[in-house]
Amino acid sequence: MTKNKILVTGAAGYIGGTFTYEVLKKGFKVHGIDNFINANRNNIDAFSKDFPESFIFSEIDLAKDVSKLKLVLDEFNPDFIVHFAGLKSVGESEEQPDLYMNNNVGSTRNLLENMNPKSFFIFSSSATVYGNNPNQPLTELSEIKATSVYGSSKIECENLIKDYAFNKGIKSVCLRYFNPVGSHQDLIVVEDYLNKPNNLMPKLIETAMNGNNTINVYGRDYDTKDGTGERDYIHIIDLVEGHISAMDKVQKIKNIDFFNLGTGKSTSVIELISMFNKTNELNIKINFVDRRKGDVAICYSNPYKANNEMNWKANLSLERMCKDSWEAVQK
Repeated sequence: MTKNKILVTGAAGYIGGTFTYEVLKKGFKVHGIDNFINANRNNIDAFSKDFPESFIFSEIDLAKDVSKLKLVLDEFNPDFIVHFAGLKSVGESEEQPDLYMNNNVGSTRNLLENMNPKSFFIFSSSATVYGNNPNQPLTELSEIKATSVYGSSKIECENLIKDYAFNKGIKSVCLRYFNPVGSHQDLIVVEDYLNKPNNLMPKLIETAMNGNNTINVYGRDYDTKDGTGERDYIHIIDLVEGHISAMDKVQKIKNIDFFNLGTGKSTSVIELISMFNKTNELNIKINFVDRRKGDVAICYSNPYKANNEMNWKANLSLERMCKDSWEAVQK
């Protein structure tokens, strides 16, 4: 049997949308799900227009609409479920903890509870599960200990998936992302800089687009090379390729496995802003403000396991990430 049907949750969003577009181009059949809490219809309309034979969409709130979800799972019967959907702002999770736990954990539980155990499950986890770990770079064996409600919700989801993998035989891979940026070269899916972004790259785009040319940087007194937070930025194309490698890997594992998706390089906030300015001939200035609750000083990956066991590697440079992010919005 050819395994060619993928259910994608969060298909309207930046990461889920880029993945959806790439697998549609590769000839997979995709049933997308989204509730448009933090995305709009643009990507869905584009996929429906460009891939009318192979793309279906259902508007479903995974945490609440269990009967609708069950119907889709029964009718479409996917070979793979790739679960991107979730609320993802560290700051907002501190203000609305119940919303984050109910939404992120509830949606994952409903998928696992109602899916065919023969389907393969791939989960968008996050490097936030490692918390504020002094031992860098992070491996899959690093201590799991979140410093934010968002990170805690991802840990809860991973634990749920582990239970279902061992007790119901659902073969699963959890991908712990570092910081995805950039845009697909076909310029169909771009970073959402209009929806009050919390992440640095969409904030840079928003700043450049609205012409005020000053960006707030949260904290300059971290114990890092220049006092600002350090992160592992990964191009969205490399990240999506990691999911395609995971679709191959998940078929060969016994029950569950975990992989970091990152470059293995640490970039500070100041370094990213400098590169964004230099690459795109911009002049965005920095305004230092207080640290945000839940943010950690340094977080970057050791991607050795994914490089070796999934035959995957992040190839695209920081310069390319900055160039693609800005060009996509310009066009």
